[in-house]
This record gives sequence, structure tokens and C-alpha cells, in this order.
Amino acid sequence: MLGIMLKDFYETFCIKKNLLGFVFSILLYCFIFFLMPSEYIIILLVALSVPMMSVSPLQYSIERDEISKFDQILLTYPISKKQIVITKILETYIFTAICQLVLSLPIILMSVYGYHILDLQEGLLILSVGIIFSLIMLPINNAGFMALGNKKGAIMYVILLVAFVIGFIALNFVVGIEQLLLIPLNNWLLYGSILAVILNILGYFACLKIYDIKHS
Repeated sequence: MLGIMLKDFYETFCIKKNLLGFVFSILLYCFIFFLMPSEYIIILLVALSVPMMSVSPLQYSIERDEISKFDQILLTYPISKKQIVITKILETYIFTAICQLVLSLPIILMSVYGYHILDLQEGLLILSVGIIFSLIMLPINNAGFMALGNKKGAIMYVILLVAFVIGFIALNFVVGIEQLLLIPLNNWLLYGSILAVILNILGYFACLKIYDIKHS
């Protein structure tokens, strides 16, 4: 399992095309924040952009596996399909934790203590929403890429991203950022965590079934 994980992370971060994509994304992320620091931008970056980015290790590994036909080779290894699926899913959780630590957390800290855009409670609320939304989107994106492959999965990803951006903009006009930040943190944690747990359980079994059907 460790060998598969190292291989997938190498393909995610060390292949030139993927590495340049990550560098560009991080620079764009920082540029948007420093150019337009506001509650709206912080929520857009922390609670939407980072959660949607979390599936990257699975997407890039599927892309390379489709090119090299590594999936067929992997089935000859002394490892079960269940272990393969768990490894692939675990990679996205590890990457999510890294993104939260190196992207979301610094943005929140700078917003609270540097720019004073948010107070600490608002910062924790946005960070919590970002983490919960990451856990909600991971099983959806993971199952989507496993079922559809890289190209069709990427189309699904873009459609979801555009839909969420439009939904966020519409919600901002209808409700307003200020009202969203007034929702108690406990409510976000309770209901969001319940939804995340349910989706992750369903997502795991969905990914396992999809992988088993595609490689039966």
C-alpha cells in the first residue's frame, strides 16, 4: 500500500506538468487573496477552492494509470482490490490535510491577525466549513473519477465547480455573507459532520464496487 501511495504522490507532485499546475494554482490562490482580501474572497478560497482541489492525487494517478495501463499490472500484485481502493482514498485525505495546513490555515490566520477582516470566531467558522465541505466533496469526487476516468471525471469536476461557484454567488445575493457568518459554529459542525460521515461511508462502498466492476 505504501508503494502505491508513493507512486501516486510522485505522479501528483513530481511530474513537470502536474507540478507546474500546482505552483500556478498556489500562486493564483495567494494573488487573489492579497489583491482582494475580503470575507467573500476568503470564503471562496477556503470553503470552496481548497475542498475541490483535494481530489487531485486520485485524478493525476488515474490519468497516469490510464496511459501506462498500470491498473492491469497492479492487479497482479499481492494486494487486494479493497486495499487498492483504501490506498487511493487515503491519498486524497492526506492531501486534504496538507492543503488545510499550508493554504487554508495561513489564509485564516492572516485574515484574523493581519488584515483584521475576520474575528477569531468567524475565522474558525470558515475554516471549519472548509474542512467539512472537503470531507463532503471527497467521496463524491473520488467516486466520480473512479467511475468516469480522468477525462470524463474532469468534465464532471468542472461542472460541479461551476455549479458551486454559481450557487455561492446566488446565496451571497439572497442571504448575504454576514448572515452566513452568524450561523453558530456548533450547527455547522453537527449537521456538516453527520452529512460528511454518511457520504464518506457511502463513497467508500461506491468506490469499492466501482473498482471491482471495472476490474472484474
